[in-house]
Amino acid sequence: MSYKEKIIRQLSKGYLPLGVSPKEDLNTIFNKTFKPLTDKKDLDLFFELSESNEPRLRAWGFLGIYYILKDKKIEDEAKELRLHKIIIDLLNDNSEIKYFGGSSEIQTSLREHHIRRLCELDTSLIFKPVYEYIQSFKGKIDEVIGELLENVLARVEDPQVIPLILQHAKSLNQEDFNLKIHMIRAFENLGQNMIVKEKESIADLLRRYLIDNEKYKAKFKDSNESGILKIKKLEKDILKTAAVLKTDLEVETLEFLNNLAYPYKDLYQIAEAYKNNKKFRSILLNKLEIIENPNLIKDILMAIIAMKENIQNWKDLVIEYLNKFQLVDNDLIEELQKVDLFSEDMLINSLNNGENWQLDFIREFLISNPEKLNMWLKIQNRFIEILKFFKPPEENWENYPNMKEKKELVLKLIIDLEREDMIKYCLDNVKILEDDKLREIALFSIIKLGNEEIMLELKRLMRNDKGLAEFFKKFWRYLERREFKFYY
Repeated sequence: MSYKEKIIRQLSKGYLPLGVSPKEDLNTIFNKTFKPLTDKKDLDLFFELSESNEPRLRAWGFLGIYYILKDKKIEDEAKELRLHKIIIDLLNDNSEIKYFGGSSEIQTSLREHHIRRLCELDTSLIFKPVYEYIQSFKGKIDEVIGELLENVLARVEDPQVIPLILQHAKSLNQEDFNLKIHMIRAFENLGQNMIVKEKESIADLLRRYLIDNEKYKAKFKDSNESGILKIKKLEKDILKTAAVLKTDLEVETLEFLNNLAYPYKDLYQIAEAYKNNKKFRSILLNKLEIIENPNLIKDILMAIIAMKENIQNWKDLVIEYLNKFQLVDNDLIEELQKVDLFSEDMLINSLNNGENWQLDFIREFLISNPEKLNMWLKIQNRFIEILKFFKPPEENWENYPNMKEKKELVLKLIIDLEREDMIKYCLDNVKILEDDKLREIALFSIIKLGNEEIMLELKRLMRNDKGLAEFFKKFWRYLERREFKFYY
């Protein structure tokens, strides 16, 4: 039996795309037969498997092609033409394939099974066969077509794809929510890759989708939560795409904003497109006064930052509502940093106030912007003051409001930001503090970041303090049990 025959015989026994199955024999096939072939970059063999008459071998074949060609191109024209035919055959392949996805068995068609992998290949490899396939496609559009339109054709700067996407987008039924989302995202991708001239046709189509939505809102009412969520998602995606493409959906967008009562993370993208629209700004600012949902407030503040050139008091508004709703959000923090809105003095004021949300905000801000701690000497000095503070043994933490929480913040940031320059202050915290939680954080920072001199000083302290030595042993055993993962 030849080497190739042995390979085919092994792969014919079963198919496993993820390398994990409750059946050990399938794991062995993946790890001992399939994976070595991908490591060898044996593309010709996987081409042959893809051209087999056996669905299981065809499944292995394209999986191998995917592993070898992901993020790569083919320089050989003959191989590229061969791949094109394999792709078209795959997209027409409704053969059934069964495999294990973790512990459960999955049954699907080959074209559906491999569609995501196909879309991840370099567009220079797959555009021609995908375009040819979709251009000649006569059946009812499904998820496979939707994925190809959104993630292949719409990502290539080629004007001929726009009429094709429009054609399929117009053919959808009212209830095809998932397919409509594919189409809308395809139009958004088009707008990011090329100048779209068919804006009026796209706007008409998007209006039709919104009208379909209104009909289904009345149909579902409150009886179908899943349907309502799909409608809301579709509406959001439609208006965001209209804004990105700069199509004329002003009336619909203003009505949507006026009725908006739930979070919408892409609101800032619409705001960027409508930054010069007075009605949009007026509705947006009015929302601040009537909305009580912190997540929506965050989205509105992001939109205000996007429109800042046309909102005179935008800084005051953002800070006011940031404090009012006690917002700690990574996206918002990132935007605040981009527009340089949060200063060192503001950070120190938050630290001095010491409310829990303010301390959480400081931590997220400095984790996202670690360079600030190097630049801002006043906040560094304030941190050191906190590290060096110890309450008298006879007094309670209640006599020092929020100081315990402030110390916890600084100790955590030493670990988060790997501030080796502050480790020396942790020694006294381990030795003097009465709070076990704070001592553990300080001790973990020493174990993780301490240099030889610090570790020797810790050993000296433990020799002279049996209580500290016992605390260290207990904590060390805890870390060993957790493989030295400490969740602070």
